[in-house]
Amino acid sequence: MDNKVIFDKELIRRYDTFGPRYTSYPTAVQFDAVIGENDYRDWVAYSNDDPIPAPLSLYLHIPFCDTICYYCGCSKVITKDKSKAAHYIALLKREIELQGALFAKDREVLQIHWGGGTPTFLSDKEIFEIIECIRENFNVPANDRVEFGIEVDPRTVDHERLKNLSNLGFNRISFGVQDFDSCVQESVNRVQSTEQIEQHIVDARELNYKSINIDLMYGLPNQSVESFSKTLDTTIRLGPDRLAVYNYAHLPEMFKPQRRINEDELPSAEEKLNILQLCIDKLQDAGYVYIGMDHFAKES
Repeated sequence: MDNKVIFDKELIRRYDTFGPRYTSYPTAVQFDAVIGENDYRDWVAYSNDDPIPAPLSLYLHIPFCDTICYYCGCSKVITKDKSKAAHYIALLKREIELQGALFAKDREVLQIHWGGGTPTFLSDKEIFEIIECIRENFNVPANDRVEFGIEVDPRTVDHERLKNLSNLGFNRISFGVQDFDSCVQESVNRVQSTEQIEQHIVDARELNYKSINIDLMYGLPNQSVESFSKTLDTTIRLGPDRLAVYNYAHLPEMFKPQRRINEDELPSAEEKLNILQLCIDKLQDAGYVYIGMDHFAKES
């Protein structure tokens, strides 16, 4: 079966308008105060009535980072003061308790993902306490059926930390790389060595993480088809199980850190399109399947 993606530049140009990314649904712009707490409770209760209990997926957002990445459009708090997480953790635990009370206990949680921000901003003890809170309030199977993932800033971990995360139950890990080119890294204040990433992947394999993901981003300053081709070569050599290749959206009027990016260094729309085509072609040739929503996965 041929899984090759048909890449039609003319079709893309024809519908070249701004729109939601649909990485979450409904998108943030569609949230409205008209939908209130009672509506939410009713919908949860309705979903609980399914004769075949539907499994649940949980997402936990940890917004803290100790340094700013200029491209970032996420909800975040930049601080080096670790104590500032305490109040947020208390509120997060309360939210877990409130949500857990709504869902039927015969509904198993089969996916838990930690994103940010930088989840590893928290200590192992703090992460453990949150995990225990989840287990106390939701039906989480005590076996390897649960996909337990965490996003990691490669600059914030070492072998010991990866081992601790594995011992806490995490079996899927995602490294935020964006680009291996040092010039691009400096342009967005996200400097990390290829050797560092490579060692983390070796360590994660040894620690038996079931899935290793690398995040890349195209459209960043000083990127070109040629430079990103080298980043893809490095990525393919490292052999992650999955890849996310995101399109950088430059919206400095909405995200203040992006104002530090030199717009003259951004690739043109045509260059970005060429980079996207390069990604799809090169990754598919390397044995990855384009599964949609910016994601690629190795064929199993």
